[in-house]
Amino acid sequence: MPFSGLAASDLLMRIKFCGTASLADLRCAVAAECDAVGFIMGVIHRSSDVVTPAEAARMIRQLPPFIEPVAVTHLQETQALIDLVRESHCTTLQVQNDIDPSDLEVIRQALPCVKIVKAVHVMDRSSIAAARRYEPYADAILLDTRTEERIGGTGIPHDWNISAEIVANSTVPVILAGGLTPENVRDAIQKVRPYAVDVHTGVKKDGARNLEKTLAFARAARTAKGKTAV
Repeated sequence: MPFSGLAASDLLMRIKFCGTASLADLRCAVAAECDAVGFIMGVIHRSSDVVTPAEAARMIRQLPPFIEPVAVTHLQETQALIDLVRESHCTTLQVQNDIDPSDLEVIRQALPCVKIVKAVHVMDRSSIAAARRYEPYADAILLDTRTEERIGGTGIPHDWNISAEIVANSTVPVILAGGLTPENVRDAIQKVRPYAVDVHTGVKKDGARNLEKTLAFARAARTAKGKTAV
C-alpha cells in the first residue's frame, strides 16, 4: 500500500535542516522548531559544513528532546557506517552514496534502534526504479539532486514530477530535498506531497545558516499544510 495516504495535505510538514556545523547552526534549527538536524560526516565527494563524529556528538548533547540527529554521509562500507553512527550518537543514518540494498540490512542488524534513510538522486525516470529497489530496506527515501562533484548540497532542484510519482507509489515515507528555498518550498510540497522536506544551502547567507531564512523556510513549509497537490 502506498505511503502517500499520509501526505502534506493531511499532516503538518516535517522539516530537517542539514549541514549543521556549529552551535549557531543548531540554535537556528531549534528556533525554527525543526524535526531533525543533519550532520555531514565521512565525505568522499565535494561538500560543505563537514564535521567529525566527535563534533556532532558534542552538538547533539545540546539538542532538546524530540529533535532527531541525523548522520549524513558519503561512506559506503558497512562497518564504517556503523562506526560513524556509534561515534556521533546520531539516531538516524542518511546514506547519501551508492550502496547495495542488502548492506542496509547488515547495518540494521547492528543498529536495530537506528532509522535508515537512503538518498536517491533524481536525474531522470530511472530514479523511480532506484527508489523502489531500496524501499524494502530503508525506513525512508530521500530524493535529492547531484552533480559531477556533489551528491548533495547542490542548491539545484530536480524534476518534481518524477518526485511526485515516487511519493504517490512509495510504501515508505519520502523526504524531498534538492534546491529547496523559502521561496519555492511551498510549491514543492504542493506538487510532490512528501512526508518531509530537507534543506541545506537554501537557508544560508554569506556561507552560513541564516536565522531569518531558516525561520522563513519553516513558516513556508508549515503553511503548506492543507494545500491540494497540483
